[in-house]
Amino acid sequence: MNIDEIKEKLVSKKSKDRRRAAKEIGKNKLADLGGILTQAYKKEINDKRTWETQVAMITALGAIHHKEALADIEAVVRENAPQDTITSAAATSYVRLARESIEDASSVIELLRFGSVSVISGALESLAIDQMQPPINEIREIIKMSWDINKHKDRIGSEFGIIDSRIYIALACWDWPKEETTPFLNHCIDTAYDVSRFNEPVENTNLINVCTNSLAGKISKGYL
Repeated sequence: MNIDEIKEKLVSKKSKDRRRAAKEIGKNKLADLGGILTQAYKKEINDKRTWETQVAMITALGAIHHKEALADIEAVVRENAPQDTITSAAATSYVRLARESIEDASSVIELLRFGSVSVISGALESLAIDQMQPPINEIREIIKMSWDINKHKDRIGSEFGIIDSRIYIALACWDWPKEETTPFLNHCIDTAYDVSRFNEPVENTNLINVCTNSLAGKISKGYL
């Protein structure tokens, strides 16, 4: 799809066309289209049925680092809706837009302080997506705040189908200082249990595998 086709689909009456255009913008890092994508998003939020398209637009705005969209993205984050895909995507993009560099995780910590399970999941996912490299003090704070984040009040009683967002830290920290991450990764392995639809404990093999790789200094692929 060329630029003109993307622009045309972005204003199409069909949600799937607008969604496809947004994904193309994000995938190909078409930063010059950030302005018209923001305008398209502002229209999109008026239709609650098109949540998938809104997610695609929010994700693309973060991917192209269109900082002019920060206020619109932050508005979604501050609503702090639990168990909401749009909110999770907004939190990821908020971090990508608010930070100064991939070494700056202050916005992740900011969201961890008040976030619903969706905000927390999105914030931590940004660490893994961009392989962020926070300074030691921020690594310590993130790990401290996330030690038992799988027991967040929004998740207790609704574990089935809700990701244990500690996996995002595990994905990101494979090359972080081992003295900071090893206790956390071992703790995750020891507590890597989800709940089945029958309310029975189920071993979280994905989390265990990622933690095991990170303990060995190996990056885990195929989990994002």
